[in-house]
Amino acid sequence: MDLSVLIIYFALFISLYFEIYLLLTFFEHRKEIKAKKNKKNIDFFPSTTIIVPCWNEEDTIEGTLKSLLNLDYPKDKLKIIVVDDGSTDSTADKVEKFLPHSQINFIQKENGGKHTAMNRALKEIDTVLVGSLDADSFVDKNALKFVAEHFKNKNISAVTSVIKSLDNKNIWAQIQKSEFLLSAKVRKIFALSGSIFITPGPFSIMRALVVKELGGWKKAHNTEDMEIGIRMQSHNYIIENEEMSIIYTKPLTTFKALYKQRLRWLYGFLRNTWDYRFMFFNKKYGNLGIFILPYSLMAVVSVVILFLLMIFKIYLSIIDWIIKISVVGFNFDWGWPNLKWFFIDTGPILWIIFVIIIITIAILIFSKKMVNEEKVYTKDIPIYLIIYGLIAPLWLLAAFWKALFKIESKWEDN
Repeated sequence: MDLSVLIIYFALFISLYFEIYLLLTFFEHRKEIKAKKNKKNIDFFPSTTIIVPCWNEEDTIEGTLKSLLNLDYPKDKLKIIVVDDGSTDSTADKVEKFLPHSQINFIQKENGGKHTAMNRALKEIDTVLVGSLDADSFVDKNALKFVAEHFKNKNISAVTSVIKSLDNKNIWAQIQKSEFLLSAKVRKIFALSGSIFITPGPFSIMRALVVKELGGWKKAHNTEDMEIGIRMQSHNYIIENEEMSIIYTKPLTTFKALYKQRLRWLYGFLRNTWDYRFMFFNKKYGNLGIFILPYSLMAVVSVVILFLLMIFKIYLSIIDWIIKISVVGFNFDWGWPNLKWFFIDTGPILWIIFVIIIITIAILIFSKKMVNEEKVYTKDIPIYLIIYGLIAPLWLLAAFWKALFKIESKWEDN
């Protein structure tokens, strides 16, 4: 067996192992998840501040603020701080329309990046909880009260929400719909195993005291929401997930925009993971240190190697084709393809790929049921399966290259 086949088997094994881990963990805790979904009596409302950092968000900021003001939460327990990080459009004018609302405080500053906007607001916070909401996202009216309930447990320091795509205009939006739902499932499984290490910008809620003790947010390779999550884990704080807290975000509608954003995310993941490599295989950090972090990094590397191997194979095929043309010309007798079953590749690699696809479909369906999607069997699933696997290696390879040579990218370039 040559090296290329071994690499393929290794990459497929990693994918299959992780998907089986997700399924088994879900089935182990499915009764617990179902019981939480049926809970209706919520009577815990700690004071909370939501920070809305924004930069040139004139198209969405009004909808974001309206959704926050419509939250089913005691008005005297909820504060909203909007931080304009040096916008050059009419974002400030849009925000000023909301200033008659006593819950809203508006801060304007020079552009310095999202982490500086978050830390500027942190100085003003005197509430028990602090959260963030990206200015292109919108909260379900029940989102905060479902999250707040978790903080009855004094050991919990942060809670993440479920992110859904707001619309599905084209294939790029369809891809993100399935991607977000898959992420929701993965994050829930990570929570059940004490391994969440990303606290997304759309409505992650934290204990303000913990955030202040940790020193606030850092630039963190333009992925501050990942870094603060993994920093919490490095100090053995517990991060939970609430699948009934739904946040809607506008999906990117072009490949270019999707590529740039995913490149930034993957680059940040690689750099932040490497910065916290002391957690690898360290039982002090539980499942996250022993399994999730090393595995996640290994999975990215294996996909990159597999993609490079595929490119190399294609290159060899092209060279072989050119040589044949130079020897015998274009007069190939192609004939008709033989469709007999005997000639179809039924080796183990094909069957492993088939099993991975089936499990991925199952996870996506379970994800939709978990977050109460009305339509479970929708076209976004086949679109995601067909297209995502073809395009994801592009930003994986680019992110790996940038991380390897520490080529930082600016936020506005993404």
